[in-house]
Amino acid sequence: MADKFCPEHSQQYYKEFLREINNSLEFRKKIYDQIGLKDVRRVLEVGCRNGIITKELREHTEAQITAIDSDHLAIAEASSNIKGVEFFRDTEEKLSMRDESFDIVVCHYFFLWRTKPFGLLMELKRVCKTGGYIVALAEPDYSGWIEHPNLELGKYHEETLKDQGANPSIGRSLLSLFSSGGLETSVYVNARIWTKEELENCIENEWKNVLDKGLISEEEYNNKIEEEKRHIDENLRVIALPFFSAIGKKVILEEDIIDPYD
Repeated sequence: MADKFCPEHSQQYYKEFLREINNSLEFRKKIYDQIGLKDVRRVLEVGCRNGIITKELREHTEAQITAIDSDHLAIAEASSNIKGVEFFRDTEEKLSMRDESFDIVVCHYFFLWRTKPFGLLMELKRVCKTGGYIVALAEPDYSGWIEHPNLELGKYHEETLKDQGANPSIGRSLLSLFSSGGLETSVYVNARIWTKEELENCIENEWKNVLDKGLISEEEYNNKIEEEKRHIDENLRVIALPFFSAIGKKVILEEDIIDPYD
């Protein structure tokens, strides 16, 4: 069975996923160039959701693309909107593909919601060809949330993610995860700073989610909103969220594989 939580099950974090997608295209293009995406024959995207990254992959390579997700509704939506891609429902814990089937295996906002990331990584590695790449395009690190002045919004995000079964620190864990899986690994980090427009349009809803989860009182909520509006109007409010990316090359180093989560 797939892990219970994914971005579709939490609209709050799915919105952050969409904001990250829209702000990091140029960085992903550099990753695509680094792994030689346009020249490979077969690509697998795991956890494709409604196909935002899938469509982007289709635009950057003529390779045969297979995109999977455990949610049949997401697969139905993606397949109806994107042509030239093989979509089907599959479980990440035990993929139906044969060993060494793909030149590149890609995921995005995938490990954040997985309780057993090492086992999943090993399954991605199994279906990746030797010499090929496993790529985590972006995994957020909510434990590295930056805000000034500190109104503790990041703390509440982290608590909520933990309650939902997610790992808010997964971004910084990618290097140890991929390296422990016997992959030659490069890791990168970007930070997305919220614009003033995003702060003005989103901050009330961010705190409303905290209120709805019972983490603060109505009085505390009203005080937080008052503070937020004052800081935003005076151009004093800063919120930034780091995102980690990992590129792992599959080489024969089986004796070096150690599950860091065991």
